[in-house]
Amino acid sequence: MSADSGVIGRAAPTVKVLVTGGAGVGKSCFLRAAQRGRSTLPGQPGEVGEIGYATLSTGATVILHVTPELRRWWWMWDHLALGATSAVVLVDTTRLPVSYPAMDYLDARDLPYLVAINRPLGGTRNRREIRDALQVSAQVPVLTCDATEPASVLAVLHRSASSVVPPQHHARPSPHPLRTEGRRLS
Repeated sequence: MSADSGVIGRAAPTVKVLVTGGAGVGKSCFLRAAQRGRSTLPGQPGEVGEIGYATLSTGATVILHVTPELRRWWWMWDHLALGATSAVVLVDTTRLPVSYPAMDYLDARDLPYLVAINRPLGGTRNRREIRDALQVSAQVPVLTCDATEPASVLAVLHRSASSVVPPQHHARPSPHPLRTEGRRLS
């Protein structure tokens, strides 16, 4: 920035985004692609959770927290969600129900999210069919991506960091594993 521009430089924003979804939907691949192959994995994928950083073309830094899959680590979800501005829910079109618990969790906490259909996992359904099957409102963006391609992942993160609106509660056809005695955990 030039000294005569009259504008004081500002640091690029930093946002925290959860990366979630069911087992085997591509969360670890998504994280590695966001970091262009670099990996910051404190535990085994899906075990304790993974953390990484990505820089968007806008200069914003995205701190990525991958939610753990294993039931014994679900207590960490509330901690990981603290300070998150949004979430990306990865889905596999051939196994949609594995991502219902993640969406139920985000709905219960009013954390904005988008759905990212991980196309390399197969399936021929279009975004409208996926939206209907997941029972998400028209305000929840449903995108397609390739969780192994950095450009695709960064496009999803850009959308997540810039334009996701708070969710509305939806009823899904599967039970939520984080519920106790039929109630959502708060």
